Amino acid sequence: MQVDSPPEPEEQGRPRRPWRRTLWIVIGLLAGFIVYAYAFETTEVSLESISDETRQESLFRVLRALGNPEILTYEAVDTATDLDYMMPCPEEGFTPDPIELDGSANFAVDPPCAEPRDQVTVSGTGFVGNTSVNVFFVPPNGTQLRLAQVRTTQDGSFEEVVRLPNRPNEEVQTIRVVSRQTVGSIFDPAMVESEDGDLVRSPRWSQNAIDTLDKIIETVFLALLATTAGTIIAVPLSFIAAKNLMRDVRIPALQVALAILGIPIGILLGVLASNTTADLVELLPDSALLYGAAILILAWLIVRLLRMSVPLPGSPTSRTARIGAGIGAGIGILVAGQCLARFAEIGGLWFADVVPDGFAFLGRFVATSGNILATIFTVLAALAGAGILAILGSRLGYLIGGRASDAVRDTITILAMAAAGAIVALGFGQVIDWLYQIANTRSTVVIPAIVGALVGAFIGWRGLVNRQVGAGLSVYYVSRTVFNTLRSIEPLVMAIVFVIWVGLGPFAGALALGLHTVAALSKLYSEQVESINQGPLEAIRATGATRLQTVVYGVVPQIVAPYISFTMYRWDINVRMSTIIGFVGGGGIGFLLQQNIGLLNYRAAAAQMLAIAIVVATMDYLSSRLRERFT
Repeated sequence: MQVDSPPEPEEQGRPRRPWRRTLWIVIGLLAGFIVYAYAFETTEVSLESISDETRQESLFRVLRALGNPEILTYEAVDTATDLDYMMPCPEEGFTPDPIELDGSANFAVDPPCAEPRDQVTVSGTGFVGNTSVNVFFVPPNGTQLRLAQVRTTQDGSFEEVVRLPNRPNEEVQTIRVVSRQTVGSIFDPAMVESEDGDLVRSPRWSQNAIDTLDKIIETVFLALLATTAGTIIAVPLSFIAAKNLMRDVRIPALQVALAILGIPIGILLGVLASNTTADLVELLPDSALLYGAAILILAWLIVRLLRMSVPLPGSPTSRTARIGAGIGAGIGILVAGQCLARFAEIGGLWFADVVPDGFAFLGRFVATSGNILATIFTVLAALAGAGILAILGSRLGYLIGGRASDAVRDTITILAMAAAGAIVALGFGQVIDWLYQIANTRSTVVIPAIVGALVGAFIGWRGLVNRQVGAGLSVYYVSRTVFNTLRSIEPLVMAIVFVIWVGLGPFAGALALGLHTVAALSKLYSEQVESINQGPLEAIRATGATRLQTVVYGVVPQIVAPYISFTMYRWDINVRMSTIIGFVGGGGIGFLLQQNIGLLNYRAAAAQMLAIAIVVATMDYLSSRLRERFT
């Protein structure tokens, strides 16, 4: 059987044109050439500046300084030797007697006499190699005028051309060479007498090394506090920023509206309850024993009330009693929290006063923790109030939706959503008014309220059509937008703002790193939640588990190891970031590094750079070992 040969390219359609591909390659190469040529022009790339001898000398000087970090300090012994000199030259000439230094070193001046402002050559041999030598001219009044500072060669010699000062005198004057030699070595330290007359060890740790150690420790713990606080806040936020968990959270529009209306009321009630409780606790005498006893009694009472509010099945406790017990437990928690804060503050200050100064920081830490606890309980009270009122509003919407007629339910839904939209818009209007100081009620109150009400009414109408509102996705998009906005702001900029707020120091740096850590870890954590295996979640939901049970038993076991890995990695990042925010006064070793670089003290800066490198390498090693252990 004869097989037909394949058709020619012309028979298959448009003929092939290899020159087109070649043309596109040439065009691409030409475009790349133009782009990189413009890039070189923009970045001012120039080999002439690289080969400039002055710049090379400055570079070599800095590199030598960076390669010789100021870690040890040596006591130095100055040895001065004088040589007679005449200026101007006498008629009969002048020949000084040769002088030996330490039996082997000597120097000479050529010529032995000269006129003022003449150039002469000072040369010496037999000195200690690679040591500093200063050449002075000393007139009869004893004032030292430095002519030059030179460094001896490896074999201990030097030669320098200097210009004499304009100090003519008929008397014999002096050329003085002062050589400096360090005492002791790393392997054989010596005890010498310092300028104050005390015996000191040479060599010993320099003050720069001590300051560097102090600041690098501050840097590590600054990063630790920022990572800890950021992690605590980021973990719960990561769940509301996970799309797979929030996608199916759909709530009837009426429940959403009433929940939104309850949030500001709950915040106000929570703050009011916290402040009232704090004022009542302040009335008690400042006694740590009294506050400690109050905490124990309140703890016992809170446990009893919680058992009443959540009774065992079959218990005869009435609904009214359970509600009352829950309210009492909440009030007891507020009072106990404020008592705990006062106990920590008073007890910490007392401990700091009675212990030696080396351990006083423990008491100050406890006292500061008390102040932080008081603030935390106020925030928690506001959040608890908002949560409780939001839940009550949602339940009220559920009752109305189940018992009211369709017309009444639809009307209430639209009105409630309009009111909720107006409240949200009013909040934005007040923020804009505070930020830009508009001071125009029509622009910051009336217009936002009307626009918010119209938008809320439209959402309510859409909710009636679809029966439910995608509240979960709304929370997801809002939270991710906030996290992305915060991540886009560098910690260096945040540190500048916090320095203005709380002043120079590591506290400003910790706040800046902590805020950036919240945004960064929330994003990383939420993405890890989104990538979990959905099989366990579906199996747990099939058993009828609640949303909280699904998260606890289906999500948490899959994210523990990645969360630990991300947290340790973030600590490593914060250590490196904290070396930079110190440049703007955010504390840590960066502040010391910036000072030394500004003063052109590169040897001292090299010690800080070495400390940073050691800490970062150590953190990387420890984090890798911990990741191997827990992941």
